[in-house]
Amino acid sequence: MRMSKSVLIAVLLLGACGTKATQGNAAAPAATTASGDGSHLPADFARLPMKEFMGHVMQNGGEGVWRWQGFVADEKGERSLFPKDDKEWEEAESGALTLAELTNLLLMPGRRIDDPKWDAAVAGVRALALKAATAAEKHDKDAFFAVGGELDEACDECHKQFIPNFVGPQSANPGAPPAKTS
Repeated sequence: MRMSKSVLIAVLLLGACGTKATQGNAAAPAATTASGDGSHLPADFARLPMKEFMGHVMQNGGEGVWRWQGFVADEKGERSLFPKDDKEWEEAESGALTLAELTNLLLMPGRRIDDPKWDAAVAGVRALALKAATAAEKHDKDAFFAVGGELDEACDECHKQFIPNFVGPQSANPGAPPAKTS
């Protein structure tokens, strides 16, 4: 008996529908647990220390929003950093959505701080990132700029709560004293 290609493909696909565990595939990744406790994750899942994660990952995510905001004044004069066309607005929206999704990593086992204030701070940053995405999608420069400031403030407030001796960004004036924390 000769099978058609489509029947053969269907048979192969149906055979592949079984779970990895029942197929005995030792190389398959561990299945997730319903408990959500993270016990199924590899030991090095959150391998970057929090300081590096924030500096390399979250800061980069924030820059996906902030790089499209404000003005620069230099020897060439003053120029806007705001998106100038649909493609740039799409990049700004993508940056904001990336930051929103990165906040999920702050709630994963190995990163999450067991404190309701942590959860609220993370949720606040996520909400602001989504607000920035909406403003970018609408090409609303004023709303996009305003939420960028709110986002910066939310990040600083979280740092003040969870990083001992946090000092915010230094003034653009190199002779100014460091910002004081409350």
